[in-house]
Amino acid sequence: MWTCAGLPMTLLVVLAVAWLASNVMTDYVESREQISDDVNQMVWQMESFPGARINQIEAIRSEQLASLNRELIRDAGLLCAILAMGICVPIIVSRYVTALVLRNLRLLERHFDSSGQNKSSLMPHVFDFAEFQGVVAAMQRSLRKGEEVHLRSQMAEKQLVLVNADLKQRAADLKKERKIALSMMEDSVLAREQLEDVNERLNDVITHARLAAQQAERASHAKSEFLAMMSHEIRTPLNGVIGFIDILSETPLSEEQQDYISNLRFSSEALMTLINDILDFSKIESGHLDIEVNEFNLVRMLRDVISMFFSSTAKKGIELKLEVEEGVPILVQGDEARLRQILTNLIGNAVKFTDTGAVTLFVNANELPEQPSERELEFEVRDTGIGMDATQLEAIFEPFSQADSSTTRKYGGTGLGLTISKRLAEAMGGDLWATSEPGQGSSFFVKEIMHIGGAANPLCDPADSNSILDEKNEGLLENQIEDVPQVEQGNEVVDSREFKIVVAEDSKTNQRLLELMLKRMGLTAIFTLNGVELIEYISENHCDLIFMDLQMPVMDGIQATEQIRQGAAGDEMRNVKIIALTANAMSGDEERCIAAGMDAYLSKPIKLEMLESRIRELRDLKV
Repeated sequence: MWTCAGLPMTLLVVLAVAWLASNVMTDYVESREQISDDVNQMVWQMESFPGARINQIEAIRSEQLASLNRELIRDAGLLCAILAMGICVPIIVSRYVTALVLRNLRLLERHFDSSGQNKSSLMPHVFDFAEFQGVVAAMQRSLRKGEEVHLRSQMAEKQLVLVNADLKQRAADLKKERKIALSMMEDSVLAREQLEDVNERLNDVITHARLAAQQAERASHAKSEFLAMMSHEIRTPLNGVIGFIDILSETPLSEEQQDYISNLRFSSEALMTLINDILDFSKIESGHLDIEVNEFNLVRMLRDVISMFFSSTAKKGIELKLEVEEGVPILVQGDEARLRQILTNLIGNAVKFTDTGAVTLFVNANELPEQPSERELEFEVRDTGIGMDATQLEAIFEPFSQADSSTTRKYGGTGLGLTISKRLAEAMGGDLWATSEPGQGSSFFVKEIMHIGGAANPLCDPADSNSILDEKNEGLLENQIEDVPQVEQGNEVVDSREFKIVVAEDSKTNQRLLELMLKRMGLTAIFTLNGVELIEYISENHCDLIFMDLQMPVMDGIQATEQIRQGAAGDEMRNVKIIALTANAMSGDEERCIAAGMDAYLSKPIKLEMLESRIRELRDLKV
């Protein structure tokens, strides 16, 4: 009877527990499948990674499955507890209620039986309803506890649902982060591969660039050596040609022979100009052009440049003028040799292309407010020659180009003079440009910024600067070395004091030429073929002056000079005056000679005036 009474309640509890267990198992299976799918997907995307990564992913999967299994065991335990209580409590309560009801029924039955003939007065007439009420109260408490358990199970179910949703969200986030991480790892691998490729290419480029730089340096060095060698090899025989022409022109000659000599001189000077232009252009193109900054007398330099063209302008019957405006500083700091080369080239062109009229050199100076110690010097070479049109004007500064490039052109030249002049002006921080009108003449402008030299620098007086043109050669002697006792020999003025001169020169032609030049000055010399012979001679014989060629066999001029300064020829000859006598004309040759200990520098072909000037500069110095 008690079994039948508790069976419905037990069935209800079993059904509820079965429903809860079904939900729990469904969530468990879905979660387990989701974890397996995520792990399999991760493993599939990480096939190219090492086994250590796979082991890490397997460990993550095992940890997630263990956590899921713990939640399942907890939920199963809870359901088992609910099921046990749902089975045991109804059975116990039904047994207790059934016993109580049976006892009351027996009492009722006895009561009815005792109310008849065999009624006993001792039988109690009340039922045990108090006990029944206690059972009812116990059942109510049990039901309340069941409701609490049900509510707790619902709350646990909700918590399980929330935890499951959170777990799913975390799994989805983990999946996204895993995808991002995998993408980042793939990008990093790709970036590393690209970086390695770029590094390899960069190393190749650096290697090629280093090789190219080495080749360019070797080529530049070879070009410099070639230019130096060509300068020496070409100038050495040309020095003999020009020198002997000068010597020959001073001998008694017929009018026809004088004409021949004049043509020879013109041709040799043209050849020397051509060689100088090509060498200068090569130096500029190869980047071996050095700009020196020294203090020099600007007015004296202008006078020297103008004096070079007195003879040619006089022959052509044109006027040569120098106009220096007031305010031009006399002493400036800059590259005197380069500025002289530019002005010489411009004036030479002006004289060459002018048959009538005048060639004028204008000089003015502009103050720079922001730099009080500097002046902007502007030089203008103006002529009244043939002029140029706009097309010709555009091409004159291009290498090897001329205004008249036809085969029947009247005026010769290499077409390099103006190109070299412009690049020299730009190298010194200035500029060169031109204006011209056909048949009206041309004007070439040079603008340079130079420092004012000297603490107390006088400014030029235009009257003084222009008066030298009237004085001609007499004006050129101004500010020169003071007069010394002189004697006349032929047509040349020479120093009467005897100099003991030794020449180190390997060319027999140049030896003969220098011997004749010195003879015309009343001087004699001893000749040696190289530096070794020179040192051996001066070790035993005193001398006052040495002319030293740079390129000689056995020992060159630089080495010989260094050894002399170090005492190889004796202490008495340490300070002997040495003049470099060389066919080299490369940039830096003069600096190299001075650095080696030489006192002066002469470049071949040697002019008699320059030779005499160098000797005069050194003749009064104690040796």
